[in-house]
Amino acid sequence: MLEGVYVANVTPFEEEASHQIDMGAYLEHASWLSGKGVRGIVAMGTNGEGTSVSLREKLEVFKELFARDFPMQVIPTVMEGNLPDTLEMVERLNNFPAAAVLVLPPYYTKPVAAEGLERFYEPVVEASSHPVVVYHIPKYAVPVPQEVVTGLPVWGVKDSGGESGYAESILDAGKGVLIGTEDDLWRSFNLGAQGVISALANFIPEKVVEVYEKAKAGDEATGKPLSERLKEVRSMTKEYASPAVLKKLAQARHGTPMGTVRPPFTPVPQGYDPDPVLTLTKTVRE
Repeated sequence: MLEGVYVANVTPFEEEASHQIDMGAYLEHASWLSGKGVRGIVAMGTNGEGTSVSLREKLEVFKELFARDFPMQVIPTVMEGNLPDTLEMVERLNNFPAAAVLVLPPYYTKPVAAEGLERFYEPVVEASSHPVVVYHIPKYAVPVPQEVVTGLPVWGVKDSGGESGYAESILDAGKGVLIGTEDDLWRSFNLGAQGVISALANFIPEKVVEVYEKAKAGDEATGKPLSERLKEVRSMTKEYASPAVLKKLAQARHGTPMGTVRPPFTPVPQGYDPDPVLTLTKTVRE
């Protein structure tokens, strides 16, 4: 069952020119998250810089990640940009005990008709032994119309678009929704969304989990103000490339060096101070 709080897991890269994945830091971060009450992690997605990581590298990470058998779900993201590589990745992931696979449509070819997206996802669903979650993120990729999601035998959608009525239409059709932003978690959970894939959970997982739990309990007096504060925190992580900021904030929480980002992202400036964000999160955490 897919529900609750999932972390939009970041990928640490070494500071050297090669920018290799720091596997030790990746696993230490995952280990820390596994003890914070999250349902799982979503690996190699947008904040995981998935489009900057080769298929071979991703499979190496998944091999090590699943070998650790952390007490949480793992949802690999497939964002390969074309159907043949997407199918190869999906088929390789059949060898791992993933909770589901999150599949981005090809992100360069535009415009794309709904029929074209259906023809893309149909063989993906057929090839996967795991539930398929459609990745709707129109800011960066091809938008996936709600009729495509509801007309396919998929679990549902990760909704990172925030368009009015989109998540509701998916839920009304009996499909699942994982929200892809912390902009209004209280409203999203009360609409019936099964969970969230949260970037903030990289460094304040406990508070994202708390909003989810308060929504389930109907505790608006505590949950709604907390949701509003998390929106403030989110806005403070957008000054520079989000993955770069999230790694610095996660490092400040658990102490494991989280390295840098891989080009074309640029790291945060020398002397970046995480304290303003952490000061706000301290008031959220208390």
